[in-house]
Amino acid sequence: MAPMLGAAIIVAPISLDSSWRIIRSWGHTTMKIFGVVVEVKFENGQSQLAQGGVIVVLNQQSLIVPTAISSRSDKRLMGIWNIEYALIPFLGWATSLMGWIIVRQWPRQSKRQLHKAALYAKNGGLIVISAEGKRSLDGELMPYKKGAVVLPIESQAVIHPLYITGAMHCLPVGEWRIRPGTVVLHYLEPIPTKGLTYDDRNSLLEKLRAVAEVEHAQYKQAN
Repeated sequence: MAPMLGAAIIVAPISLDSSWRIIRSWGHTTMKIFGVVVEVKFENGQSQLAQGGVIVVLNQQSLIVPTAISSRSDKRLMGIWNIEYALIPFLGWATSLMGWIIVRQWPRQSKRQLHKAALYAKNGGLIVISAEGKRSLDGELMPYKKGAVVLPIESQAVIHPLYITGAMHCLPVGEWRIRPGTVVLHYLEPIPTKGLTYDDRNSLLEKLRAVAEVEHAQYKQAN
């Protein structure tokens, strides 16, 4: 971690794209070292992320998720961190220097930071946000937070729903030992938000939740 992410920290003030490539390479190397295979599936083709938008993680189950997503993203990402994650040595420092959004439990500060993220997505950037806001202890879907749809509506950016399997097996909640396994990142059909307003937030959240519940039910039936 120290050599590669240390290099990303040094490079970030000069070139964010170069710093991102180092972080992506670190993520790929980390997954390989621990025997974690990250597979990516697209419902609408791999190019669906090229124009940016908001990746909404439909089910948050493990701390390994950000690394898994980063390891397979050619386009530079901007994530939304809680302050605790931003303080993680090297990883938190590097992503903070790259402009990742740091959210604290202060409504006014959170609103300013999410507005910053919306501007980034509006200009073609790619944002990652969790619909649940915290990890599930039993693997079941938890209540969704409205920020997962308010941000895309504000930016008028497309939503890329992302359902993840295998992450909880590789790094369960409360553990720090990474186990070998396969993490599947399944990007579902994109959801446009162009023309939607703040008044549409509840219906959009319901639509996102319905997509997640269908995918979750299919996964449970298959396993």
